[in-house]
Amino acid sequence: MNIYSAKEIRECDKSAHDNGLSIFSLMENSGHALFEGVSKLLDKKQRIGILAGSGNNGGDAIVLSRLLLNRGYKAELIFPAGLPASKVAQDHLEYYITCGYSFSREIEGEYDVLIDGLFGIGFRPPMPQKMALCLDFWRKSKAIKIAIDIPSGVEADHGRVQTAFLADHTFCLHGAKPSAFAYPSSTYYGHLHIVDIGIPQKAKFRIWTEEDLRKSWPQPLDNPHKGTFGTGLLIAGSSQMPGCAVLAGTGAMRGGIGKLVIATEKTVADKCTVSLPEATYVNREEADWQHDSSLQKIAAAAIGPGLHPDDALEHLIASYLEEDECPLILDAGALSERSYPKGRKGAVILTPHPGEMARITGKTVAEVNENRIQVASDYATTHNVTVVLKGMNTVIAFPDGTGYVNMTGNRGLSKGGTGDTLTGILLGMISQGYQPSTVANAVYLHGKTAELYTEDYAPSTMLASDIMKIWPALLRKLKLE
Repeated sequence: MNIYSAKEIRECDKSAHDNGLSIFSLMENSGHALFEGVSKLLDKKQRIGILAGSGNNGGDAIVLSRLLLNRGYKAELIFPAGLPASKVAQDHLEYYITCGYSFSREIEGEYDVLIDGLFGIGFRPPMPQKMALCLDFWRKSKAIKIAIDIPSGVEADHGRVQTAFLADHTFCLHGAKPSAFAYPSSTYYGHLHIVDIGIPQKAKFRIWTEEDLRKSWPQPLDNPHKGTFGTGLLIAGSSQMPGCAVLAGTGAMRGGIGKLVIATEKTVADKCTVSLPEATYVNREEADWQHDSSLQKIAAAAIGPGLHPDDALEHLIASYLEEDECPLILDAGALSERSYPKGRKGAVILTPHPGEMARITGKTVAEVNENRIQVASDYATTHNVTVVLKGMNTVIAFPDGTGYVNMTGNRGLSKGGTGDTLTGILLGMISQGYQPSTVANAVYLHGKTAELYTEDYAPSTMLASDIMKIWPALLRKLKLE
């Protein structure tokens, strides 16, 4: 489940060629892998139109057409934009013809299935007018629509789209492309399938899966006590937003933390103790941060839910950034433009939504959503922080340039407070010991609660407070404890 930019894919192809695997053979491999995946969606009674372009994406379509015809499918190879210009695609077309198969240059009539092999990772807008008109026409077809590698009209690395093939399924060769997780391009991919074409995987980013979760989930400890699971500090909540402290605090407690200290306003603490009596509370406005024993020996800290940025908060964040060992999670009011210590041992984790990411990077929200992986990764590597860019297809980017994309969740999470709960979950899990996988697991499970909720209820009815009500059942269902 790897993710590659267009440049990285070309480097993989070149490396395979330099090590003895010709591009002709690589295209043949791709065609066979596509056949294995695509044929599971087809039957031999369907009329299948395969749209081939003039480049290597069209070459993959030619190989797929030949294999479908070899197995008795009613496949028709079509070149609506002209015959192949790529030498390797020309060679495959010549082999296709010697097998006794024909092709056409125009779509004729209705098809049960349309397979898009027009443009690949090399596409750059604008779309040729003739093809744009064709795409608009094909969009109205009731045929099952399948894209090879990337929907035509979508760029590999960017989310901007003028017009594109609207796929029900996309079979990504070797790995997914960044645009599969950007907006609005991700809406053109349909169901995502990753196709192994037989070359080594060297991706910096990949999709985090349930298998990854299970491999990295910590084993239960013998004879534990509350000290075993760490003490976490949550600085959150204000008179305008007292619930943020409850949501984040509940996330931390159910996330497995041993002891939770919440530093908040006194009036907020008075309200929170009713909902969360398990935590201990410190008056944030009067706290002696240097000498109060309850604020010492903190395994991890989270700052920001329900807070408004001001000089006092910035000073407090700066003091915790100076604490070299303590993992620090910054959310909401704690997110601003600042520098971060380059050599800090404890991880600094930022959890912005796209609007907050736009604010701290100086970009627009559209620019963030169109380049989610790149924006998050650039910020993480430049500032030596981990970025959890929330939203559909949450991006988790680490300072070393690697990262994960999380695909769990649904629109049930599109409610105020769900991000506060995630901050709490992160605090609860990281207080027990930090690993990069801990961040990915917190995000994965946060999304899975919404999926479990919508097995019984409409997603529009979900509240942020439902996340941690679902949490115990989710862990039991996944047999994690």
